[in-house]
Amino acid sequence: MKSRWIITLLVTLMCMAAPAMAQPAPFVIGGHVYNADSNPCNDPWVRIMNTNTSVSWDASNSSTSNYYQLTLDSNDVSVGNILSIEASGCSQSKTVEHAVTSAEMDAGGFKLNLTGQAGICGDVTGNEIVDTGDVILLSNYVGYPGYTLVNEWAGDVTGNGVIDTGDVILLSNYVGYPGYSLNCTG
Repeated sequence: MKSRWIITLLVTLMCMAAPAMAQPAPFVIGGHVYNADSNPCNDPWVRIMNTNTSVSWDASNSSTSNYYQLTLDSNDVSVGNILSIEASGCSQSKTVEHAVTSAEMDAGGFKLNLTGQAGICGDVTGNEIVDTGDVILLSNYVGYPGYTLVNEWAGDVTGNGVIDTGDVILLSNYVGYPGYSLNCTG
């Protein structure tokens, strides 16, 4: 009789403990997408990737709105994770990196508005194609003071925040050989 009572007590305690296990907290990322002229860009495509885990998700949006939203949970992101947020639409794109803070984890997410950039990554001449002319202009810009780029953001093809010889080399390889990719994060 005593052993039956102990088993009943253990089962009851286990059933009570199950609801006490912490459920993942929702984490919502949202914002608006605008074109380079600061006008709303409706029906944007937004992909968010956790660079710490290489897992990515497409945000929800509407064809009649420039708002995007992605609902994750605390199992998907944590403090210090770097999120790469890529938006495109209205013939423009923008990629930003965002470090998740403890305040954002406590708040259950964050809002981030994105403004696209006109032009094509690598197209420093502004003629809407990436070719040898872009390599030459970028090389002159890096090597000789006084040269200007039509799309300066498009010259940082390595995405490291600095326009230098590394960008010239990568752009040259991209134009001359298949398989290279550019990373203008602007």
